Amino acid sequence: MTLINKPEITLLMCNYNNAHYLRKGIESVLAQTFENFELLILDDCSTDESVEIIKEYVPKDERISFYQQKQNGGYGQAIYDAINLAKADFVGIIDPDDALASEALETMLNRLKEKPNLAGLYSQHWICDKDLNPVEICKTSTKIPNGITYLEYGKSAMTHFFVFNRLKFIENGNIDRTMRNALDQDWYYKVEEVGEVDFVEQPLYFYRISPTGISQGFKKSYITYRDHHIIKERALDRRKIYGQKRKEILGKSRSEVMYKKFNYLLNEKNPAFLIPLAECFFRSPVSTLQAIIYKLKN
Repeated sequence: MTLINKPEITLLMCNYNNAHYLRKGIESVLAQTFENFELLILDDCSTDESVEIIKEYVPKDERISFYQQKQNGGYGQAIYDAINLAKADFVGIIDPDDALASEALETMLNRLKEKPNLAGLYSQHWICDKDLNPVEICKTSTKIPNGITYLEYGKSAMTHFFVFNRLKFIENGNIDRTMRNALDQDWYYKVEEVGEVDFVEQPLYFYRISPTGISQGFKKSYITYRDHHIIKERALDRRKIYGQKRKEILGKSRSEVMYKKFNYLLNEKNPAFLIPLAECFFRSPVSTLQAIIYKLKN
């Protein structure tokens, strides 16, 4: 299909070695009921057949823009570059191993037209198995209660499918490329700092859950919670929130980080980790005791 006008929305798909899943993700975008979009695919030096698959689609549809990184810079750098390359004022993000419902763009853009002052918009989504078969609707994705911000809410309410004003987002600093495990939280906080964010109750995104090893899970869980805590501190700094309110927002987050760190170190079963384990206990004794009890029970 030919793109005649400036696209109303750009879909960003940053890929690295997802050849096995790419077709379903791309085709879910091309099957949208709303047609005036750009699909921007940025490949981060894949070593599988990803590039060959993408190049099959590019000449068939002028709405597809394809870029290749000169060197692998990781997802943070890729999404940062993709946001800058997008043609539309609003962008949405789709991971190459996930998919969109056919009415996703039409539904989101209709809401944006109803509320032109929105800086961001997110929808409910399906949790799917490794074959992208829907299992359940995400239990945490919900509308933020009136009168408080997502930062204050303290729960993972904002999730896929997320669409936001690209220009306002760039003005607020774009993505923090160093926070690989908390990029989504970074853009959620930054978007709500530049305008209102709304919620669509209809599930419009299919999110694939892939099984991972247990030992890898402990380490990744700790790093993710640590990065989320850092992102939260930076959001508080930007908003100049200090004193008791800052302590209340960070309190639970800090305990969770220490709990995850202790669990990770405990599962390493290495004497060299005794010192950081002791640090965990003295900095957060309650969380450490919770981790010990959990480990003994399991």
